[in-house]
Amino acid sequence: MFGFAWLTLRQAQEALKNGRLEEALRLLEQPAARNHRRAGELLVQLTRAFVERGERRLRLEETDQAWDDLVQAEALGTAEKSTDRLRQALTSLGVAELRALLLAGEPELAEGALLRLRQRNVASAELGVLEGGLRGWLRARELAGRGELGPALQAAEQAGRLLGVNARFESFHADLVRHHQALPGLLGQLHEAAERERWREVLELAEQVLAIAPAHPEARSLRARAWRALEPVTVAQSPTESLEETRAGLVPSRFWLWIDGVGGYLVCLGNRLTFGQAMPNAPVDVPLVADVSRLHATITRDAEGYVLEAVRPIQVNGNTLNRSLLQSGDRFTLGPTCQFLFRLPVPGSMTARVDLVSGHRLPMSVDGIALMAETLVIGPGPQAHILVPDLKQPVVLFRHREVLGVRHPGAFTINGQPNSGRAVLPPVANVSGPDVAFAIEPTK
Repeated sequence: MFGFAWLTLRQAQEALKNGRLEEALRLLEQPAARNHRRAGELLVQLTRAFVERGERRLRLEETDQAWDDLVQAEALGTAEKSTDRLRQALTSLGVAELRALLLAGEPELAEGALLRLRQRNVASAELGVLEGGLRGWLRARELAGRGELGPALQAAEQAGRLLGVNARFESFHADLVRHHQALPGLLGQLHEAAERERWREVLELAEQVLAIAPAHPEARSLRARAWRALEPVTVAQSPTESLEETRAGLVPSRFWLWIDGVGGYLVCLGNRLTFGQAMPNAPVDVPLVADVSRLHATITRDAEGYVLEAVRPIQVNGNTLNRSLLQSGDRFTLGPTCQFLFRLPVPGSMTARVDLVSGHRLPMSVDGIALMAETLVIGPGPQAHILVPDLKQPVVLFRHREVLGVRHPGAFTINGQPNSGRAVLPPVANVSGPDVAFAIEPTK
């Protein structure tokens, strides 16, 4: 046993000498070497080697790798003081990055940076202050999105005292003040128009409210009511017609989906989705009111998944690149600040959700974009493309050859005509069931 321990230590020393730190660590963790009197000395040397490599990586701006080396060094438990030096340097850099993201007006990216610092057990007085300011900023945005502008202003004022001088936050605060003054009047006009059943006016006013507060529940609900009220008279499908026999309407390449009490969605059926500047007759699928190019990026669905490609450099999870195979949960940013969250909510389904999370908007206010493959699940649980909490059984939109269909285990109506099980949807349709009502309409 003694001879085997001596050989293991000799191999560990050789690996350490040649910079093979992970190999040295593996050898020193073997039971034969762990209790040998020389093992402690080699562990101290290995700790210093991890710190030195971490410092080199830090100088090369390989920050994540430097953190990995620090974690390895600290895990050895040798009380080597050089680990404190590296931790202090990495902490200062991480806090500076967080501060820069806040100054740039990127609270979502700042939240990710903060999470990484907390996962690495970073603690400092400045970090605590910045975290308080960030939490207040995010809380203010959440409240403002729902139209609760009074509490949003209170949260913003508390955040402002912690963030100090921050031009982007001050602009956000000024917008809150302006919206707080404008929203009550708009809501009054919206309710009056709804009471008088002036539905086109309701649509216009609801869009103005949702431009201020995208998640405002009353504006969403009234917008859905207006769409249902304005639906055109359509020819009902005969209940005896089969999917194969019916051509009630060719499936559009894009359509609006308005769900009563939930919100609106842009549903895109093609394998290629384009993003760009919102302009008259803009030749893109997703026109953005943001500082982006006329044609800024595309998402293509192929056998591998979803590939994001950009005409100009973009950021995916904070990394600048021109092309990326998207994974569920990825965040990508077009231009300086226009950020999206990409998700594949339903296992086994290629239908994806793309949500605009940076406060920008589409010309028509919607709550998300669905890249529909074969099916789109509207359901009550987390494994739904569009969440409707009060729905008892999921509703599934599906593609069948050239038509769009709906499937639901219960009874429902399409443009007032009773159906059950499944049916083909016309190009403009209002679907109602016991727990949900929604409308679809092709985009212009």
